[in-house]
Order: sequence, then structure tokens, then C-alpha cells
Amino acid sequence: MLDSGSTLGSDFLEGGGEMGALIRVHDWIGTRLGPISDWPQSLRTTVSLMLRSPVPMVLLWGPHGVMIYNDAYTVFAAGRHPRVLGAGVLEGWPEVAEFNANVMRVGLSGGTLSYRDQELTLHRNSVPEQVWMNLDYSPVLDESGRPGGVLAIVVETTERVLAEQRTAQEGERLREMFEQAPGIMAMFRGPDHVYEMANAAHLDHIGHRDLIGKTVREALPELAGQGIVELLDEVYATGTPYVGHQRAVSLQRQAGAPRETRYVDFVFQPIRDARGRVMGIFVQGHDVTEHVRSQLALRESEAHLTAVFAQAAAGLVECDLSGRFLRVNDRFCTIVGHTREELLGGLRMQDLTHPEDLPANLREFQRVPETGEAFEIEKRYLRPDGQTVWVRNAVSPVYDDAGRPRTMVAVCIDLTRKKRIDAARQESEARLASIFDQAAAGLSEVSLDGHFLRVNDELCRLLGRSREELLGLGILDVTAAADIPPSRRAVAEALETGGPVSLDKRYLRPDGTLVWANSSITRLSRAEGQSETLLAVTVDLTARHEAEVALRASEARLRLALDAGRMAVWQSDTRTNTITISPELNLLLGFPADAAPSTEDIRSRYAPGAREGLRAAAAAALARGDRNAEGELEVIWPDGSHHWLLVRAELEVKAAADGAPQIKATGIAFDITERKRWEEHQRLLINELNHRVKNTLATVQAMAAQSLRQLGEESRPKLQSFEDRLFALARAHDVLTRENWEGAEIRQIIDEVVEPYARGNPGRFGIEGPRLRLSPPQALTIAMAVHELATNAAKYGALSIPAGSVTIVWAVTLDSMPRVALRWQESNGPPVAPPTRRGFGTRLIERGLAQDLGGSVRLSYEPAGIVCTMNVPLNAADGKAGTDPS
Repeated sequence: MLDSGSTLGSDFLEGGGEMGALIRVHDWIGTRLGPISDWPQSLRTTVSLMLRSPVPMVLLWGPHGVMIYNDAYTVFAAGRHPRVLGAGVLEGWPEVAEFNANVMRVGLSGGTLSYRDQELTLHRNSVPEQVWMNLDYSPVLDESGRPGGVLAIVVETTERVLAEQRTAQEGERLREMFEQAPGIMAMFRGPDHVYEMANAAHLDHIGHRDLIGKTVREALPELAGQGIVELLDEVYATGTPYVGHQRAVSLQRQAGAPRETRYVDFVFQPIRDARGRVMGIFVQGHDVTEHVRSQLALRESEAHLTAVFAQAAAGLVECDLSGRFLRVNDRFCTIVGHTREELLGGLRMQDLTHPEDLPANLREFQRVPETGEAFEIEKRYLRPDGQTVWVRNAVSPVYDDAGRPRTMVAVCIDLTRKKRIDAARQESEARLASIFDQAAAGLSEVSLDGHFLRVNDELCRLLGRSREELLGLGILDVTAAADIPPSRRAVAEALETGGPVSLDKRYLRPDGTLVWANSSITRLSRAEGQSETLLAVTVDLTARHEAEVALRASEARLRLALDAGRMAVWQSDTRTNTITISPELNLLLGFPADAAPSTEDIRSRYAPGAREGLRAAAAAALARGDRNAEGELEVIWPDGSHHWLLVRAELEVKAAADGAPQIKATGIAFDITERKRWEEHQRLLINELNHRVKNTLATVQAMAAQSLRQLGEESRPKLQSFEDRLFALARAHDVLTRENWEGAEIRQIIDEVVEPYARGNPGRFGIEGPRLRLSPPQALTIAMAVHELATNAAKYGALSIPAGSVTIVWAVTLDSMPRVALRWQESNGPPVAPPTRRGFGTRLIERGLAQDLGGSVRLSYEPAGIVCTMNVPLNAADGKAGTDPS
């Protein structure tokens, strides 16, 4: 109920809208303000002004903040209106009571408060609601001049704040998308193209530099002169986008590193402001370097294949299914005697084929489209000049995308020369018997049970028996009893591996004398239906054996002479240019023992170049940090005789005032004249022996050639293999001979063996390993193994094509037993598959390393190329020893 005086004096509420009317009829007697008629004038005036304001406003009057508000505030109050009218602010908005209590304290104290986008949680509609508001609080003075209340202007900004938050989140999402984009992205600002943004892909592309805030010229100075910055200038000036494809850009992606060329597809897109003016450029692109390189590699590959086709040593042909020539190389034109224009002008395979060979050729040719199977054929071509050319054609189909034969490709090998050689074979076989009988080495053909089937005159002479006697005996019948077991083992090994197997042994003559000889046994493969036999090559070693005995005796005498010889002492000093020698050295230089020769007199006895040799020995020692030097000095006595001294010295080096080195040497000298003469004699003997061995090998080669030629064309490859092995053995002998048969460097042995395959293209072999000296047995066995691997590679492996290569490396391990591990690896050759059977070469390598050297070998048929690993001990006994690797 309204009190009777509730509307008295309420004219100030006129024109106050709905709230003015509501205030007029509100029961104010029950509030802390009391009836309207009792309100002070300051309150009335403030309420009147507030009700006429379009801005949401609320007056908080008195210490309890009794709430009076205008129409605009009712929208903000929502479900709390009209309950909060006349209520205290702390009770009207209990969820923000603490906040409003502070407002009342400050306002009633005469202070003001202002908040922008103040976040509050209100229960306007009985549920928590997060809102943002702009709040301004000012004190309202009463009649006493003191604050009687607080006027609040309340503007809700929730929608704007939420919109700004959504905009910020969207911007952050766009920035994340920009940063994580897989393509290159960057944003330039202004005409100088200042970096505003750059994503991770762009940073990775240019090498992770500090870009933001820098111009493109500052950030990427290497772009100068490449036209990129000029393109940016043009896009900015014209506002026209630019699209680049596979553009080459030179970038220094790492500090101090050389520039790297990258290829990029990109777009320069101008960005305009609200007035349409260009304000920046957006860059988007992709690094297509690998794609461009792949295209370049493909074009190079196609050019290479075209060159290979044109330059191939064999004739290459492509023709359609009717036989019409579509493509030929120069070699095929040479074989058939036609120009390329003639062949491609409509000629067919049938037009060139000999009439007698045409039916069989057509049957095979016409079968290919039906079966898709390749075929090989030997046939004759008729040249325009009337000549007949024998060829072997390997014909294969080329398929279209549907898997149907589209054309034919043939590899044409000229067999004309081979046919002529076959025709001459019979004549060469007729000379075989004569060569066999007249050979300088003892030759014999032996059955598998060891009985002589055929012998020559030299073997009869060597064994002291007639041909008839030997043909009734076996090898073991003429072998010394002590050498029968090793002879049996050699025959068994030759039967198993195919040989050659060599051993030194003694033969027993009818008169009881023993003859030293070297026998090399090889298994001879026969044509189908014929029995296998053994070929034995026997070389008389009696002279060599006697020479070795004589050399050992001479060596014993030499050692005795050296032990009994006197030691000579000397000293030289470059500072004083003097040489002091003992009486013993006087005698060794050809002076009387009591002579006092000058430095010039001593040096006058040096042979030409001897002084330089001593200087070189001293320099070499000092260069390797050694104070001890050794060298040989040749002197010439007044009677013209030459003498050699072994000179050893300890060197003392001091620097002169000018920094030049001064050397004082103190040493001893020994007379080695007898040793030098003995070494020369030994060299002559070894050279003579090597000459005889070479003659024997040459004879064996000729005999084997004649023997195998009469066995059929299929034996031709075996003859070639046999000759190649002889040549490899001969080259290894050459190396050992140069080293006086004391051993050889492994590098020398390998270089000699692979030289025929590396000739003209040394880059095909990569050879690397430490210096290592091998014993003669090791050198010969490893030479034969490397030869077999190289021969196989030339026929079927990496050396059979131009792009193929071979790597040969070795290393020495110094465990309980020093060993050398040698690895042969082929690459870039044709695909490799394990063989269906073990060939002779494989057995030769495995047996040679295992039985001759006590080593092991492992062959691996990797798809990329054959890998052979040999492991050989370096200090085995019984003739298998290698030199100590140290």
C-alpha cells in the first residue's frame, strides 16, 4: 500500500519514462529513503537528471547505497528489475558485494572510480553470467556539501569484448596456419620490402636467419643481381602479381658456406589498404629443387642412353613387328654394309637375310608377338657388295603400356671373324703334336689313375727312359719314395680344382740318380663322351737346385768373412768440413793404415754420386725424426777396383748463427764388397731362372692352345681362361723377379694383375691399403685369385659394362696371428644372382687360399655386385708364411 504522502512533491519525476512512473508508485516508506516527500532536494535533482539520460545510470544513495535507476539501466538489470529498485546495492547484487562495497567507500569519501572492460560475473537471470562493462562512479553532494550518494554510469561492453576476443583468436589461428604451412610464406611491408612475417618453411629455405624488421636487401644480400628484388619493386609499383616457375635462386644458406642454387615456384601478390593502395607484398611458394634436379638427371640419362645406343660396339636394331627397321646404330650399318638412310628408308630384316636362313628366322620372329619370348639365332646377312656376313642376333620384344609387344630390339654380334678362325682351327691342330714333342719342357698326358698316355722327348731325357718305357709306367713309378705322398696330394687337388697345381719333387732315374724338377698338373676337360686326363708340365730344376746349394755355401762363407772383418770408425763435421777416420777405414778406402788423408783425399775415393747418396740417407733419417742413418758407399781405389762400404752413423744437429743446420756424424763402416758381388751373382742366376720359366710358360701356352683347339669350339673359352691364368702367373713372376724372389708388395701384385682391365680407363679400379710385403707363395696365390675375379667381372660383372667399377681394399690385423683381410667389391654393374654351379675359378680361389696359405675366402653375390673377402695369415709355417706386416 502507498502512504498518502507518497506522491506529494513528485513533480521532478515528470518526463522520467517508465522508471519515473515506477518510482512514483513505489512503496518508499518501507525503504531506508522513506517517502518521496521527505527526499532532500539534492536527491530529487540527481534523480531527475538521471531519469532523462539515455545512458544506463544508477544512483546509490545513502550509506547503504539504495538503488534508483533509469530506463536504460533496466536493460542491464534484466531479471533483477524491478526487485533491485529501492534495495541496497550490496543486497541487490550480492555476487559482487565486495566490489560494490569498495565503490561505496570510495564514493562516499568523495573519490571517483573508472573501469574499462571490467569483467564481472552476475546472476541477472538466476544463472552465473560473465559480463564486461565500462563503469564510472562519481560522488553526489547533499545539502551539507558532503557526499550523500554515488552516481554510477554503467555501459555493458560484453558483445564488443567477446567480438574482439574472437577476432584475436582467429588472428592467432591464422598466424599458426601461416607458420605451419608447408609452403614458403612471407609478408613484406612498404616499398623497401621490410619483413613483417616469415614462416618456418621460408626460414628453412633461406637458412634460418634473423629477418623480421629487416628489408629484403639487408636480410638476403646475396639476392643482389639475381632480379628477385627488382621483381618485388615492380609488383609494388604496378600492383600486378608475378608468378615464377622453377626460378633459380642462389642462396648462402649457412654462414661461411658456398652459395647453393635452389629452384622455386612462387607468387608475389600485392596487398592493398582500404583505399586500394599497395601497402605490401605477400609471398607464397614451394622449393622444387629436387624436382628440377630429377628432370635434369632424366634428360642426362636419356642423352646417355641415346649415346650408348649410337656408340655401342655391337650392332643395335629396333624394328616393328613386320621386320621394318625403325632405328639402327653405326655398328649395325657397318656390319650389313648399308647406310642409315637406306635401312630406315623402308628396308626390312627379311630383305637382308640370306635366303637359306630366312625360313628359320621368320619362324622365330613371328612367334614373339604370340609368346612374348626372346630368342637368339645365328644367321647370314647379304651385303650390297655380295659378301656374306655371319652374325648372332639376340632378339627381345619391347612392350607397350598394355603389355603387348610393340617393337623388337636386336643385339647383333659379327661372327664372321670367328667363323674364319674356326675354319683355320684344323690346320693349327695339325701342328700340336709337333709342338708337344719338341717343347723345351717335359710334357706328358696322364690318365686319372696316374699312368702316362703321352710323353715328349724332353721328359724322356729328363727321366732317362725311352718313350716305350714311360708309356708302360705311372708317375708314382718314377717318383722318389719320399715325394710320393705330396705327389698323390697334388694329383688329387688337380682333379678336384682343375689345377694348375705345382710342386717341386725328385724323380728317380734307372741308374739310381735323383733329378730335381717342378711339375705343374692341370686337369684337361674333354668334349662330351671323351675321358678326362691330366696335363703335366715338368721343368728340370737340377741347375737351380745346384745353384741354390752353391749360394748357401757362398752365403756361409760371406757370413764368416763379415764376422772376421774389422770395424772401421769415422767422424765428420759440417761446421769444420772435416772427416776423421781410423786406420781400419784407411785400409777400406785404399790408403795405407798409417796414412793421414785430408778431407779432399778421402772424398776423391768416392764413386760418382756416392757423396750425394750419403747426404740423401742423412736427410731422409732427419726427415722422419731419426738420429740414426745408414747407407752404402761405393769407393774406387787407385788401382781402379770398386769397393762397397756399409756406413752407419749417429747424427747430431745444431743450428748455426744464421739458422742453417750443422751436422756432426759419428759412425762405423763395414766392408760389404763380397756381399755386393754375391748379390749381383744371385741376380744373374734369378734372371736366368726367370727366363727359363717364361720360356716354359710360353711353350705350355702354345701346347695348351693347340690341344684345346682340336677339341671343339666350345673349348675356346677354356683355352682363353688357361692362357689368361698363365699370363697372370707370368706377371706375378715378373714382380717377384724384380724383388729377387724375396717377396713383393701386395700393391705391385694387384696393379700387375688388373693392368689389362684398367688399361685406358684406370678410374674403374679403386685400390687402397697399407704397405704390405708378401712371400712368394702368397704373392702367386693372391695374384691368381685377383685374376680370376677380374676375368669373371669382365665377362659377367661390373667390368662388362662401361659404368662398372671395382674397389680393392685390404687391412692388416695384429691379433694373436697377424692376418691380411682383402676385399674385392664390384659396383654399378649388371644385376647379380648366385650361380647355379661352382666354376673352376671359384674352386681355384677357395682351394688356393685354403691349402696354399691356410686362409679362407667368402664370396657374396650381392645384387649390386660380387663381394669377395679373403683372409690370409701372415706368419704361417711350411712355406705359407708371409712377411711380418710390421
